[in-house]
Amino acid sequence: MSAIATKRANFDLTPEQDEILANLRAALSASSVKDTVLRAAQVTTLLVNEARRGNHLFVGRSAEQATRLAIPELEAALPPTWQWLVQRPHPWRRQLWIKGRKLQASAVWLDGQANGLSAAEAAENWNLPLPAVEEALAYSEAHRALIEAEADEERQRLLAEGIAVGNAPA
Repeated sequence: MSAIATKRANFDLTPEQDEILANLRAALSASSVKDTVLRAAQVTTLLVNEARRGNHLFVGRSAEQATRLAIPELEAALPPTWQWLVQRPHPWRRQLWIKGRKLQASAVWLDGQANGLSAAEAAENWNLPLPAVEEALAYSEAHRALIEAEADEERQRLLAEGIAVGNAPA
């Protein structure tokens, strides 16, 4: 008879964390906390694998109303696939920057949209290689929800500091 190798996992939970697990257990109709954690891990693994394949998660009542759901924790775990874009340490920003410049990819994208610039015109305007601009535009389109969320966060932070900001969308 062969014994199945098992490993014991013990950890402490705050009351808030315990409540989160209890709510998730009820939502999943799981038989135990262990089953709840394992199901959550399976779902998270599925989402990470899909994100690595370049797929995105959308939510909505119909395909026409679907909105992309950005999950920064999952997207941050993806291996870098960009030649001209890099991550920079920042307390709350997760979007990428143009390599070698203190310039967010979204700044190039938003400037091009606001001024009706082609990729070549944006490259000339920002003194960047055309492939870098094309990559910044592709990244920004693919991560629109993240960029909009960060723009909203910045607006909220400015308002909290008493700085007046316009209501224009990101």
